[in-house]
Amino acid sequence: MTHCRQSTIFMKQFYSTLLAVLSSTVLSAQQPDFVKAFSLQDAIQYALQNNNDARNAKLEVDKARWRNWEIKSVGLPTIAAGVDYTYYFKRPIFPAADQLFNDPNSPTTQVFSYLAQQDPNIGQLLYNNAINSKNQQISFVLPHNLSTNIQLTQVLLDGRYFIGLKATRDFTTTARLTKDLSDQEVKYNIIKSYYQAQAASESKTYLTEVKDLLLKLTNDTRKIYKEGLIEELDVNRLELALTNLENQINTTNQLADVALANMKFQMGLNLGDAIILTESISVLRDKVDPQIVKEFKPTQRIEYELLETAIRIRGYDVQQRRSGHFPSLVGFLNYGWQAQVNNFTEFGKKREVTYPDGDVQRRSPWFQSGLVGLKLSIPIFDSGGRMANVQQGKLDEQKQKNDFDNFQRAAALQVQSSQAFFTQAINEEFYTKKSVELSEKIFKTSNVKFKEGIGNSFELVQAQQDLIQNKLKYIQAQLSLLSTKADMDKALGVR
Repeated sequence: MTHCRQSTIFMKQFYSTLLAVLSSTVLSAQQPDFVKAFSLQDAIQYALQNNNDARNAKLEVDKARWRNWEIKSVGLPTIAAGVDYTYYFKRPIFPAADQLFNDPNSPTTQVFSYLAQQDPNIGQLLYNNAINSKNQQISFVLPHNLSTNIQLTQVLLDGRYFIGLKATRDFTTTARLTKDLSDQEVKYNIIKSYYQAQAASESKTYLTEVKDLLLKLTNDTRKIYKEGLIEELDVNRLELALTNLENQINTTNQLADVALANMKFQMGLNLGDAIILTESISVLRDKVDPQIVKEFKPTQRIEYELLETAIRIRGYDVQQRRSGHFPSLVGFLNYGWQAQVNNFTEFGKKREVTYPDGDVQRRSPWFQSGLVGLKLSIPIFDSGGRMANVQQGKLDEQKQKNDFDNFQRAAALQVQSSQAFFTQAINEEFYTKKSVELSEKIFKTSNVKFKEGIGNSFELVQAQQDLIQNKLKYIQAQLSLLSTKADMDKALGVR
């Protein structure tokens, strides 16, 4: 029965670590190069540097800084360049020349009539084109078109941008607090796993020592039996007790290995690394202050500041949604080049142009253009879309406030519960220690009586089983005390 009870106790405590161990069994095959020794504080510091959760929290802080720069860059000048190439395999057509020039009411006809009056050559040219292109369709677009441009843009007025700038500081604060909370959780997990590993190790060591004593007692009893001074039943009882103890030791060894593997996993070590935990359960127990903290302020918890920051960010979000009703102003500067040619190879060539006066010039097909301007956007009516968006933001803000209120009440409950469990653990340790002392006296007396022949093996085996059970209970009571102290410190926000 003792074996079953102890196995159940250990299995409940270490079952959660089995998945972590099984997921890393390949690493356990690695050969350790050297043995690393860790006190509790050494293990915590190592984990804060090597645990992947702690590393990811640090990366989130860096990510928040880059996110803030992304927000700031929205209001800084931006420069973009573009290239646009178009090939008209079927060019757009325009009305025939006679429809352009022969309609007396057409502005085109009036313009070119004026030019014809000023220069007879132009009149003759227009007349010939009109006769030759009568009832024909013509195009004023060349097949190959290429344009390039570069544009500078600057936000001059945007309410959403300026509100976003206010929120950047809180984004950084949130990342920092999240890292602190992650570090606290890593520290808490290391403390609990360190305690569990040491409790399992001490249970393993104690049972091994008991086995050596019981083995010697069994061997001595066999010699006495051979001399005919005791019955074989006495020997059989001791051999049965030794067999049960060996089975219990095997189970405890396995659970101790799992506990140590969990410790390595929490620290960020490979499961094949050899480590030694230098602080025993008794040493760690002596460092515990048994006093209960009566006064508790939720502001001591990292979550308090984190939720406060979240509420502020929600407030900025509502303001930013409201700013969607306000105008925005953007300035821009654009400069570009454009060319149209019949053949693609002509983009880089100059063409000859002959003027009416006989002058011949070589001109590039590229034409430049530049512009500067402002773009003002004024929201007028959106059928209530922005109002609905603002209302959603307000509801999210209220939910965040509700979470904040719920945290304060839950934190007070956690403190009260953890203090009650800590008090109970202190009492449990006190009584189990008394039980161990009494069990040791009973076992010593039974052992003396057995050796002197006035006692029997049944009493001796029973006394030994009671001692083992109470000793393991005492180790578990110390573990429970240390664990509940860690729970209480976490609830109080001790950093």
